[in-house]
Amino acid sequence: MLAIFVNSKIRNPYFDESDGVDARLAGNFTIRRPITFPASDENTIEPTGRKMTTKKLVHIAEAFGGGVLSMVTLLANHAAAAGVDVTVLHSIRPETPTDFSTLFHSDVKLIYVDMAREVSLRQDLLSVRALVRILRDCKPAAIHLHSSKAGVLGRLASRIAAPHATVLYSPHGLSFLRFDISRIRQFAYLNFERIAAHIGGTIVACSGSELGEIKEKVHAKSAVLVENGVDVAEILPRRTRDDGKTVIGMSGRASFQKNHHAFVELATKLQRADVDFLWIGGDVNEIPESRQSKTVICSGWVTRAHALALTSELDIYVQTSRWEGMPVALIEAQVAGIPAVVTNVVGNRDVVIHGVTGYIASSVDEMAAYLAKLRDDRQLRERMGAAARTRAIQRFSMNTVFRQWHTLYGLDTVGSQAGTRGFEPVALDHVKARF
Repeated sequence: MLAIFVNSKIRNPYFDESDGVDARLAGNFTIRRPITFPASDENTIEPTGRKMTTKKLVHIAEAFGGGVLSMVTLLANHAAAAGVDVTVLHSIRPETPTDFSTLFHSDVKLIYVDMAREVSLRQDLLSVRALVRILRDCKPAAIHLHSSKAGVLGRLASRIAAPHATVLYSPHGLSFLRFDISRIRQFAYLNFERIAAHIGGTIVACSGSELGEIKEKVHAKSAVLVENGVDVAEILPRRTRDDGKTVIGMSGRASFQKNHHAFVELATKLQRADVDFLWIGGDVNEIPESRQSKTVICSGWVTRAHALALTSELDIYVQTSRWEGMPVALIEAQVAGIPAVVTNVVGNRDVVIHGVTGYIASSVDEMAAYLAKLRDDRQLRERMGAAARTRAIQRFSMNTVFRQWHTLYGLDTVGSQAGTRGFEPVALDHVKARF
């Protein structure tokens, strides 16, 4: 089987014409590179002199976009750069960047597997069969499943094809805590999680709050915590503005989960000549009223480098999500030294320390009050921003995260300093707020 990708870019109409923007799926799929699995179990030496480990690692992801893609890219690239044999089994979603293959290390094998987001007995059985076939060929020592659908299908396939492999499952936001589905579907997803947990594997939460939900509701036999991290070296520190403006911003796609309407409402409430509200990645056409659209500056969809540059120019970061896992964009803003005002949901409240690195709010009105407080007190912003940067760099460094994951994988010989390549941002998924 061969990996596929779409290699196309479109012009960014809002900021920088050199930005390569991920176009949505087109029909002209292109073969990336052939897939082969070495038969030998012996250590090998590459021409560069790098020693290859005997371990084989497989990532499986149906939700191949946003924060899931970010973490898969980081983890796969780091392991591959250290000589581990890495394969990524993935599907394609509308939000999957068309140039996703360029985000991966050249040694990472990419294999497309058709997996559907929603429950479909026929398609799900076909997906399990495809996964079983590939896993039997690959013979991995460790299998890392990402997001709920891959978590269920991957554990079934692993039980059949690789019963002795270490199986780890990262929910990236528990599906039964979504606010955009009915209570019946929430209950169904919870039961899917419980059944899958009994099949085997270890559930790996990305925040302490998420781990609490897993232990309380899923009743998993094995659950641990590994927080999300970022490459702190590539995060630009906050730049002091000299135009007299205070810029308040958020980053991410327009969705019910991210609750961009709340961001627009905040901009309307706090509108002032010396205050700008910037939605990084936002499209003005997704703002419901033309009157409101004038209160928010939208960048359009931009490259990761440009998104980080725009984030570094913010004075205050806002995260209006209805549910989260542990949002990467918020972590990046804290590493940059930007105080944040966030909703009181799982993930958000795990990143921000209330009253120290920002504020945690339970309503739009409460968020507006905290934003006004930070807007009117530059010294407070600087003090909280400095605390955020110091704490976030220590806590969310990917070197620490890599060591934790490689221990779980059983890849103890992998060095923590191996290089990685860039990846596309966006936050992850998960839980409760009054929005």
